[in-house]
Amino acid sequence: MGSCCARHGQDEFFKDRFARRAARRYRKKGLGKTSQLLVERASAGGLDGATVADIGGGVGQIMLELLKAGAARGEVVELLPAYEEHARALAEEAGVTERASFRTADLVADPAAGEPADVVVMNRVVCCTPDGVELTGIAASLARRRLVLVFPRPSTLATIVVGLQNLYFRLLRRRFRVFIHSPAAIGAAATAQGMRLAFEHKGRLWQVAAFARA
Repeated sequence: MGSCCARHGQDEFFKDRFARRAARRYRKKGLGKTSQLLVERASAGGLDGATVADIGGGVGQIMLELLKAGAARGEVVELLPAYEEHARALAEEAGVTERASFRTADLVADPAAGEPADVVVMNRVVCCTPDGVELTGIAASLARRRLVLVFPRPSTLATIVVGLQNLYFRLLRRRFRVFIHSPAAIGAAATAQGMRLAFEHKGRLWQVAAFARA
């Protein structure tokens, strides 16, 4: 993900220290409620023999849970290489090393780098890039069965939280920013690739949307 980092500064925030904390938190507490809901929706209809692509999956928590739920193989497709060491360690601890893989790729800059999968997930990824809507369309094009996303809903709370985060980044003179994309635009990007909205949940801060192949 070198080219994307140069464009949007993700490497200024998502470093090895961040990845190490994410892995430690997953070992200690497992998934949070919103991430658990994502796994439930991605598992709807069964996962036996399915392949999973966890785009922007970090240390691979979601992928690991889907492998435990019955998926045959899973791959984390990350913009940043900082996560790889920790993702591989977690896969080894879970005993799924031969069924899990990690790859760095910038799917927006190079959509051809994506490989189709039965189930594609993006957990709090579209908010980390101004290309979030475009990335959703690319992810949808790769999903044979289901696409499940978690992203900030355009609420007063989200606007305040994101505004404070971006102020912090500006004060530190970092290029990275967080984005609240229109749910309608995200949905349109998925449906344009032949998918239909199958499930939607709006929490206080995060929105979960599951799409199925029409």
